Amino acid sequence: MASVGDCYKPYLMLIVAFVSLLTLAPGTAHSELRAALSATQIEELDSVQLVIRDLGARDTLTPDLSGLEQDFLVLGVNTSSQYQFINGRAQSWVDYSITLQPKNTGLLTIAPIAVGNKRSKPLQLSVRKLSDEARREIDNLVFYELELSSDSVYVQSQLLLTRRLIYAEGVQLYGGQLEAPKVDSAQVFALGEGTTSVVRRNGRTMGSFEQRYAIFPERSGALLIPDESVKASVQSRQGATMTRKTVTVNTGQRWIEIKGIPAEYPSDVPWLPAIAVTANQRYTPTVDQPVKVGDTVNQTLTITVFGNSGASITPQGVALDPAIFKTYAQPASISNAQTGETLVGQRVESVDLVPVAGGAQALPGTTITWWNTDTDEVMTTKVQPVVLDIIGAAISPTRLPKEQAVDQLPISQLGGTVEPNANGLDWRILVLALLVLLALIAIRRRRKPSVNANDRSAGIGYIPKGYVDSPVRVSAKQLVRSLDSDLPPVVRRKLITFLTQHYRRPQQQAFELFQASHPSAAYFLQGLSAACFGEVTLSQEHRHHGRQALLSLTAKTKAHKPDSTTALPALYPN
Repeated sequence: MASVGDCYKPYLMLIVAFVSLLTLAPGTAHSELRAALSATQIEELDSVQLVIRDLGARDTLTPDLSGLEQDFLVLGVNTSSQYQFINGRAQSWVDYSITLQPKNTGLLTIAPIAVGNKRSKPLQLSVRKLSDEARREIDNLVFYELELSSDSVYVQSQLLLTRRLIYAEGVQLYGGQLEAPKVDSAQVFALGEGTTSVVRRNGRTMGSFEQRYAIFPERSGALLIPDESVKASVQSRQGATMTRKTVTVNTGQRWIEIKGIPAEYPSDVPWLPAIAVTANQRYTPTVDQPVKVGDTVNQTLTITVFGNSGASITPQGVALDPAIFKTYAQPASISNAQTGETLVGQRVESVDLVPVAGGAQALPGTTITWWNTDTDEVMTTKVQPVVLDIIGAAISPTRLPKEQAVDQLPISQLGGTVEPNANGLDWRILVLALLVLLALIAIRRRRKPSVNANDRSAGIGYIPKGYVDSPVRVSAKQLVRSLDSDLPPVVRRKLITFLTQHYRRPQQQAFELFQASHPSAAYFLQGLSAACFGEVTLSQEHRHHGRQALLSLTAKTKAHKPDSTTALPALYPN
């Protein structure tokens, strides 16, 4: 696009002439303000230069142009200053060059311009009206086309606006293209970037710049798409010469009827107008496999609405029985995208579910009610409920000593199951403990370095198939210190790492071996599990039992290490 000054080259010689006359004025013994026009007669689409010279001034100020607003558009203001010292005589002045375009025709008065505490004298300008033929010719060189998808839409539904600037060769814009329209009581979304193309209008080939917007009215009634305008310079032939004229190109305003919520739409559900609505729900891990009490299951619900924004979708979270599930919701994700001429909104809700009771537990589905703006009818989109098969005994915090509950941080729990034993050690644990004890006695007697079947039973020196050691190491001392200060989820995470590394077994087997290692271990694990997934804290009594079990475990480990000072058996028996 060319600058404003490029349009006034025919006036340059005249401007230089009348500015020179100002310069040749007598020397200034005192300051004064002078004004001159580049022309006294112009046509209505022409522009004129008004030069204000502040004689005797050296500093530039801001001229007061408020008196020009009624009859003129101010297209630009340029400022220059000069200082001369000739033959011992100093001269200085500041010029303000103001480009004006008349709003009206006839004899117009240029009101006095104030610069500081000085004012110029008024001037008069004669503006001739363009002929109808000349006006039509210029109007056909550059103009806007405005298209709407409908003359009436429902409240909060999509109204598509297409704004197209058509221009002939040689048209130059001032200030670039229009921004998104500002519509009161409505949200406006740009549908992509503007596109250029070549079109045929009025029997000639012309350029086109197209912009598309999705408008969502926020209340019923009449909606105004306001008139907006840009400045452009066009080439116009006058006789045998081509001249440039500055024109104002208007989009024009449009009124749209906004309909309210129809009577047949249910009053007890949120209003959601759209072209289409889809929804899907995903579980990780999938629900076709059973999960264990204490494991974490992630539920992700994705709702997509075509012809509306993501913010139009209301939260869909379903309350679950806290005696069956502990829930940890994540912040919802809301986004908007574009598909052709349609805005596509999406809302994603994610929640971590930790089952604390076993059995077949139902997870309810979701029903989304919406209004189809294409068919004018109520529709629903459903997500079917699922059944989750949960293995393990319920975690019952009521069997523990009652303490004041504290807020649990939403720390994601590690997978695995901790089954409490509220009634003490059962026969399976006793049998397992007896087997481990017999194996330890056999190992102590033989004192052989090789790994035998009893070692495998005790989990010492044996690496089961599929076991992968964790790169993170937790020592017994670190775990004991964690018992004194860390939150229950942190203690449980460190305990899992320590036991799986110590026994070199998967988590569930490592927990069972730890329970059998000391009477305090089962009581400690019971309290830790309830503190992680229930509504109680990890008491000092449970922490004390945990320390006893860990110290006993480390003492047994040291006892099983071969003594380097023990003499080898005799080569030959006596």
